Amino acid sequence: MRIAITGAAGFVGQAVVRQLRQSHSDVDLLLADRAFTGPSAYPTLVGDLTDPAIVRALCSPETDILLHLAALPGGAAERDPQASRAINLDVPLAFIEAMEGRRLILAGSIAVFGGTLPTQVDDTTPPAPASVYGAHKYMVEIAFADAVRRGAIQGMVLRLPGIVARPAAAGGFGSAFLSDIFHAAKAGTPYAIPVAPDATSWLLSARACAANLVTAALSDATAQQAVTLPALQVRIGDLIDTLARFGDVQQLTFEEDATTRRTFGSYPPLTTRRADDLGFRHDGSLTQLVETVLADL
Repeated sequence: MRIAITGAAGFVGQAVVRQLRQSHSDVDLLLADRAFTGPSAYPTLVGDLTDPAIVRALCSPETDILLHLAALPGGAAERDPQASRAINLDVPLAFIEAMEGRRLILAGSIAVFGGTLPTQVDDTTPPAPASVYGAHKYMVEIAFADAVRRGAIQGMVLRLPGIVARPAAAGGFGSAFLSDIFHAAKAGTPYAIPVAPDATSWLLSARACAANLVTAALSDATAQQAVTLPALQVRIGDLIDTLARFGDVQQLTFEEDATTRRTFGSYPPLTTRRADDLGFRHDGSLTQLVETVLADL
């Protein structure tokens, strides 16, 4: 069996490769990204996913499963809608077509829900994207659902929550502050958190996210409608209190920005019964999430 992975050099992609290497070492991997920082134990494909030749190589007959993780982040997408269309919409559409009859796992996003959320989000909450990134992710969901309806594709779209911790000062991500908090606490460096202590976000460690992506890739299940991954609803003040048990939070301060609070700090309780039934899991507790994230930094 061969699994091709796009965005394999990214922080989620690297976590997925580690997970597969540790638990499914018999699986052949083909790793694709725009660049790799060092040698790889697996074959690599370096190039731009907007290049049809790269798409053909990834979706060659030898590929049984394609795990598409690459994307243009939300902030960058908002600044350049045309680039977002090319990367976040046209590329996934090309994969849906090229992987016909085979298994495709697409990394979606909770950005499809938009900026103003109801008091509870569950599997019946309708998407209402309020950004270029969210709109393109939702368009892909619709196209994938239609391909499943036609019997043209297997797999699913997984809506990813806030994944922590990205590399420090990750460019293009409006939610990067959620990761920067962990880096600052581990290093004991000053950091101004752009939301208040009572702000809430949905968080999932990169390790737990990777485990869910691997589960989806190797499962036989197909979901016509996108699946929202489980995540912990985390109050930022509680996150800081928990980090204080493992790191140095003395130089963390709060300087709330209204836009950041509205977009990334106002998440209500989340129920994900469909994901639970498919075997997907969050980190279990805030303490476990913090321990996992700090161990992986």
